[in-house]
Amino acid sequence: MTCDEARELITALVDRELIEPERSALEMHFKECSHCRLALEEEQALKETIRAAGLNIRAPREFRDRILSDPRIFPEKRRSARAWWGDLWPTARVLRPALAIAMVLVLALPALYLFNQTSQPVAYAALESYALFQKGNLPVIRANSEGELKAQLTRAVDERFEPMGYDLSSMNLRPVAGAVREWAGRNVLVAIYQGEGGFLLCYTFLASDSDPPAHAARFFDAEKKMDFYAFSRGPVNAVLHREGDVTCILVSEMPMHDLLALARSKAKPH
Repeated sequence: MTCDEARELITALVDRELIEPERSALEMHFKECSHCRLALEEEQALKETIRAAGLNIRAPREFRDRILSDPRIFPEKRRSARAWWGDLWPTARVLRPALAIAMVLVLALPALYLFNQTSQPVAYAALESYALFQKGNLPVIRANSEGELKAQLTRAVDERFEPMGYDLSSMNLRPVAGAVREWAGRNVLVAIYQGEGGFLLCYTFLASDSDPPAHAARFFDAEKKMDFYAFSRGPVNAVLHREGDVTCILVSEMPMHDLLALARSKAKPH
């Protein structure tokens, strides 16, 4: 099976619509091709993000009530919910599939828009990925040692760069796994630390001037002559900084001031 053939079947596999013998051939291809494995992981992440976003789409009760009580929209104020639903839902069975598809698109498009707005920048994608990790939906790479893990991650990006590793043993955090992600055509290496202090994920990727989020708080370290950018989503905090040709993002649920202090203490100016 070629990579082009595999890419055409990934969506069907994620949707559990793929049958034998294509399923077996595709799974065998994944064992030999890391690029297609990344494509599979991205498709799985996309499906999960859209599903989660769809669950959060709710019109406020006051807004719904205003629409239903507006005589310009519904002249007969005393009509029941069943009556106005009957107007929307056609009696002719042949028209129902078309209306159902239209309703699905109305719900799905805002979710796709939300995904596009929040997940495209790598900084926001790191927060999304951390959420996947918490749910156990982030495929990870295991290794017998820190050196072996670093070597596997570096090979995954053809040795163009390597994960930014830190000695966090003083915080009872040690690297236990890793992951390789691809966002907007950019490869990202993820080092996963675990210990008594919980989890911390370190994201490393080739730097770009557009990496810092627009709303992030900027802190300048005069001693190291480096900028640090702090941002968060809910209880999850993140700190981004750049070292030479690579950018690093530390993501954790530890307090922001602790995470910022950790990033500043471990950063190495170039």
